[in-house]
Amino acid sequence: MAKMNQDPLQLSEQPFRDGRIGIIDIGSNSIRMVVYDQQKRSPVAIYNEKVMCELGKGLATTGMLNPDGVELAKNALRRFLAMGRNMEITSLYVMATAAVRDAKDGEAFARYLEDTYDIDVDTISGKKEAKLGAYGVCASMFKPRGITGDLGGGSLELVWVDDGQIADHTSVLLGSLRLLDETKGDKEKMKKLIDKRFGELDWLGGHKTEHFYAIGGSFRALAKMHMEAGHYPLRILHEYRVEAKDFQAFVRQIASLPADKLEKFPGVAAKRIPTLPGAAMILDKIITVAKPEGIVFSASGIREGYLYEKLSPYIRAQDGLLASCTEFATKGGRSTAYSNELYTWMYPLLKDESDRDRRLRMAFCLLSEIAQHIHPEYRAEWAYERILFSSITGLSHRERVKLALALYHRHQFKVKQVWSEMDMLKQKDAAWAKLVGTCANLAYHISGSVAGNLLKTEFVTSGKNATLQLSGSMQDIMGDALKRRIAGVDEAYRGYAGK
Repeated sequence: MAKMNQDPLQLSEQPFRDGRIGIIDIGSNSIRMVVYDQQKRSPVAIYNEKVMCELGKGLATTGMLNPDGVELAKNALRRFLAMGRNMEITSLYVMATAAVRDAKDGEAFARYLEDTYDIDVDTISGKKEAKLGAYGVCASMFKPRGITGDLGGGSLELVWVDDGQIADHTSVLLGSLRLLDETKGDKEKMKKLIDKRFGELDWLGGHKTEHFYAIGGSFRALAKMHMEAGHYPLRILHEYRVEAKDFQAFVRQIASLPADKLEKFPGVAAKRIPTLPGAAMILDKIITVAKPEGIVFSASGIREGYLYEKLSPYIRAQDGLLASCTEFATKGGRSTAYSNELYTWMYPLLKDESDRDRRLRMAFCLLSEIAQHIHPEYRAEWAYERILFSSITGLSHRERVKLALALYHRHQFKVKQVWSEMDMLKQKDAAWAKLVGTCANLAYHISGSVAGNLLKTEFVTSGKNATLQLSGSMQDIMGDALKRRIAGVDEAYRGYAGK
């Protein structure tokens, strides 16, 4: 993203592809169908269903797909295709990963599905699977830098990624089901096999790793257990962040627990219990070798990466958060002209912002009027919760709360209700949110959220104080309501400038 200053971020309306897009992902552990609203920079999943088929169960020892899983998969695919017709999807992609590509009968199974259901099955290679998992992270997080790891039933895909650019990548035969099959659940054998497979990698420890981005159901299951155990205030797995050293202690605890103790662990998924110790041991090994500073969990993976890869380079280069917010802002037929003007107008009060805060402020400006049709008594709370619980991506949990609080202050100067997730915010975050939200409230009472008015006024700062100058005919709008709001901005600016 280009460095931001007082100039607005020019966001053209993005070209959408009409119609819903469906993806059926035939994995080693499960088959999942996800339907997205459109093929665009930040698609929204509007339907998501999986069937646990365990196609890869026993593959490591027999070399063949699990026969029971094959029958389950056939039935699941029949249902998914029927659902696709019912939902009137315009494009359908069917892809298969480790179990189908590795099994002796995998090619025959894929051909049966193609002939029976008149579909194309894209059996992707290990390296392609690794790349798509990394693309899934790039599609839904802001400038990721580190190693992505996608743990499936049959393999582990590892990729070095730096701001959307992919370097080293590999596929390792260490899937959660494969590990269980090869070792019969013996934890000592698991450890030896993990050590052996990681010993074959020559690049994993060769980078300074800021983050490890954990993808896949088994890793997400561990994250959910950690969130439940720590009473984390948000039930959002995507971009859940933890310190690597602290989380290593947690996964070692999980790896050591017998099944009967795991069953009682808060937040545990019963179907995941047999594979959890192996997944925990794999993550422990990754932390030991790659030495990341933090772990970031991703709900996006190869399905999102599959769609992301199909976008033009121009669309891929767009900021996913701002693309989502632009869609929010323009759904009612509005343009982004007022948002851009509001962004520029605030600049004199926020000259020392970081690039991430400037980006977040642009997102705020795009969303500032989303509660316009809500009853005035509920606008602040509605705007806060609308963003807190939304499906938008590309921002950390702390940034999500910060953005939500700013939208609360767009309608309410003082916080009347304290939510538990507000504890994530530092004092400077809360001060930023109050100043930005209060500015937007003042802007509305100057312009009625109509573009062309704000830039006839100008903020002037002196020390830790701020006031507003109005030129020409704009002086006619001055009154008690406006004076109160200018005073509110001055108070919020003092809180921000003295942070």
